[in-house]
Amino acid sequence: MLRRLIPASLVTLAVAAAPALAQNAADFRWSGSAAAGSDVSVSNVNGNVTITPSTTGKVEVLGTKRGSGNSLNHIRADVQQTSRGIVVCVLYDENSYCDDNGSHSNNRGWRDDDWGNARIDLQVAVPTNLQVSASSVSGDVSVTGAQGDVRANTVSGDVILDKLHASSIKANTVSGDLQVRVDELMGRGDFSFNTVSGDLTLMVPRNFDADLTMSSVSGDVSSDFALTVGANSRMRRGSVEARIGNGGRRLDVHSVSGSLHLRALN
Repeated sequence: MLRRLIPASLVTLAVAAAPALAQNAADFRWSGSAAAGSDVSVSNVNGNVTITPSTTGKVEVLGTKRGSGNSLNHIRADVQQTSRGIVVCVLYDENSYCDDNGSHSNNRGWRDDDWGNARIDLQVAVPTNLQVSASSVSGDVSVTGAQGDVRANTVSGDVILDKLHASSIKANTVSGDLQVRVDELMGRGDFSFNTVSGDLTLMVPRNFDADLTMSSVSGDVSSDFALTVGANSRMRRGSVEARIGNGGRRLDVHSVSGSLHLRALN
């Protein structure tokens, strides 16, 4: 869950050594380019995914292994360049492969009982003219500075989307919170969020317009925006349909026990 940061010659030596240490810490490193508007899809199994803006104009991938056990020797990151863009996967056995739909394994008999002790954290720098999709099974997913259509999913972990310039957003988690900040609204794409036991905090500009549909068994709604219930809308326990501003884009929120906190950015 989210929980709310010597002599001059020696200083120079320490600063110079820092990039080398960071490089040695990575078990996987890849860099490449993609055409503007292409997709960058990052898929993990056991580990965090962190997406940040690229400062070089290229997609840069770092993978860092953690844990112990025999599976630490099997686990690896893989990058494929496809007609749609760039796909980053984590593979757990020698017969696994990566494509546009994520990772797959042809070895049904392979098994390592302590695979859960091994993980790989992925850090991916993505140019802002590319579309981002990021997911993990067990781990947090963090995307900063992405533009256009943004997709983020995890089963066990938090999803943190920050400083987005978004047209549409789709984010899901089963056991974790969603925290989303949109600095700029681009286009009229829909926003869709799903949780089971976590809360959604959505921070958007004050000119945000949307048609809200929310369902939650035991969650509440708190909003900095006026929620207008019209003739064709309703607000009752467990379900809310309301208009924000002039309406338009869909804001769909579904949860079992989570609440929606809708905040206006200054």
